[in-house]
Amino acid sequence: MLVALIAGVTSARSVRKKTARGVSAQQEAQSSAPSTDLDIAIYAYCNDDFSTAYDAINRHIQNNPNDAFGWTCLAAIHSELEDEHQALQALAKARSCHIDESDPTMLNWMYFTHSSVHLQAQDTVSAIEDLNMALRYDNTDVDSYLRRGNIFKKMRRFDEAMVDYGMIVQLNPKEVEGYLGIGTISGSLGKRKDAIKAFTKAIELEPDVAECYALRAVEYYNDQDYKKAVKDVISALERDKENARALWVLEYLKLNAMDDVVKEFNDKAKKTKDPSWLEIIE
Repeated sequence: MLVALIAGVTSARSVRKKTARGVSAQQEAQSSAPSTDLDIAIYAYCNDDFSTAYDAINRHIQNNPNDAFGWTCLAAIHSELEDEHQALQALAKARSCHIDESDPTMLNWMYFTHSSVHLQAQDTVSAIEDLNMALRYDNTDVDSYLRRGNIFKKMRRFDEAMVDYGMIVQLNPKEVEGYLGIGTISGSLGKRKDAIKAFTKAIELEPDVAECYALRAVEYYNDQDYKKAVKDVISALERDKENARALWVLEYLKLNAMDDVVKEFNDKAKKTKDPSWLEIIE
């Protein structure tokens, strides 16, 4: 049986996108000039200008030494720059400050960002605690459910991960990552039909993403539906000729269903008048 698990726990760029969405309407639109040092720091952070962000947040902290949000922003910048020691120091400072609880959106962002720093330090226990707090302040935050679900999945705590992925698609039925999470866990538990159903939904929502087809190909292969597995491998390679998962499944198909592989790839080469499809299976 092939095993397909999506690695990772949400990229740094996703964190910056969340920051841009959640911190304020000004940064969300990213159209108005930021007016305070904290605004400048967050705006620069979201746009990968870490030097400007670092200078601005330090000015802000000088004038507001007890601002937990400012220290959190500094921790995020240090984490981006892979300065783990400084990031954790800034995080400890943020946690020692009095926290204004009047803005749940900012608190959700703050604890979500704390989880980023802890994940960079490979402290998944603290990251989960951070995400629990983030969801306490906004229990509709898809980003927090996704990150926590990905952590649970990586820890093979599949029941808890499935709950989080289920919340994602309940909150946003068009969120592809939720279906991918459900699919990978279902496949890992041997629930192939459920996995195929979840990946099919992901494909309906994002038909141009090669990895969705490659993941479904794994489950078709495991279900010994080799013809459909080959078709999905081809669909994945149409979108990304170097997709590692699709090429990996193809090698297993060549061992166990070479006749199906040859037929489908020959048909593809004839239909597209592109002989390079045949080179893939040589």
